[in-house]
Amino acid sequence: MKHHIVISVMGILLYASTLRAEPPMEDAQARALAKIRAQRTEGLIAVQPWVQWMESGMLGVGWLTDRPADGLVEWTQEPGPDAVWRQAWYSEDGLRQANGTVQRAVIRGTDPAKPVRLRAVSRPIVSFQPYQVVFGDPVISQERCLPALAQSDGAISMIVFNDIHNRPQFYPLLTRAAGPDVHLAVFNGDVLEDPQREEDLIEKLLLPMSWFASQKIPCLFVRGNHETRGAYARQLKSYLALSQNRYYGAMTMGSMRILFLDSGEDKPDTSNEYSGLVDFDTYLEEELAWLQQELSSKASTDAVWRVVVVHIPPDWRKEEAQLWHGERRMRERFAPLFDAGRVHVVISGHTHHAEWIQPCPDATRGFRWPVVIGGAHPLDKATVIRVDTTPEKLIVKTLNASGAVIAEQVWKPMTSSPPSPWP
Repeated sequence: MKHHIVISVMGILLYASTLRAEPPMEDAQARALAKIRAQRTEGLIAVQPWVQWMESGMLGVGWLTDRPADGLVEWTQEPGPDAVWRQAWYSEDGLRQANGTVQRAVIRGTDPAKPVRLRAVSRPIVSFQPYQVVFGDPVISQERCLPALAQSDGAISMIVFNDIHNRPQFYPLLTRAAGPDVHLAVFNGDVLEDPQREEDLIEKLLLPMSWFASQKIPCLFVRGNHETRGAYARQLKSYLALSQNRYYGAMTMGSMRILFLDSGEDKPDTSNEYSGLVDFDTYLEEELAWLQQELSSKASTDAVWRVVVVHIPPDWRKEEAQLWHGERRMRERFAPLFDAGRVHVVISGHTHHAEWIQPCPDATRGFRWPVVIGGAHPLDKATVIRVDTTPEKLIVKTLNASGAVIAEQVWKPMTSSPPSPWP
């Protein structure tokens, strides 16, 4: 199938006029941060539930308790007070999660055409003996409600953040700038910077994800190079619900196949900065083998749109001598697979500079898709990338914190012979 492309870039005057209408950024950021921190509550439920989209019909739910406890999630897709609630939990190797403060559950078998209501339930563990566990009274979290994912017109919208670097106050402001009717919020790397302790995860990642759940939006986490650093990087996975327990994967949402990839570190494994404690070469070879299979799968080839979300961008423009190790790997190993899999667009971050890299003019080199790179801090340089899809159209926009559209590109499926992004 060939696709017609329309490109538009908005001017500086639009940005300036919109910015003047906003309240002082310092006041807006303080209010936004208060909204994020409101997800931390007193009592047994210390952080209200966050929700991660794992794959079709599957949701991961996490929350924190202030003392060792067990946990499960009650959920329903029925309206009203007489709804029948089902239960879900997390288990591994035959053992349900218990006697810790990090709680998780995996909901399976949801109907995407119906909303999902859910609430977490935990009981404090007073005593844990081999043959008897004593519980305190159960406590129920705030209820979260997610709208139906399957829309009658097949429309799906997601927003993508990158390089927030421990500034959670940006999320409410950029989410408002992105506009309404969002089905998924994607954290595309370096939203968490070099975590050293649990509090870093709570304040900079878990509370923001909980805030999104309070706004009826599930999240998807994509790891960047800064999430691999710090004393607490190796504990990160135990707080998240990841499809196949991996930092990479793919899912179908409406007419779109989303591939979310882990680009690893930006320097070689042998770099002194890593103290001999990383093995990304092996890990990324495994991911590349998976990616090759995924892009040739029926789920991928049948999708109308194929969208890649990965932190480090593949950039065809740079001279070889200018490439960092991670950039070279993206360009030489990942990009050819994107071409072979007929990817439509790649969404990235990492450079801290918002821009669009258009397909390479030399078709023999490949790179037959644009790369959309989001901006970074401070707030007036930050961006949010919005993706809207229907079976008839794919729209990608870069917006700034004022809601001005910096750039936009539209794809429309065509059955005849308009210009195509592929040779």
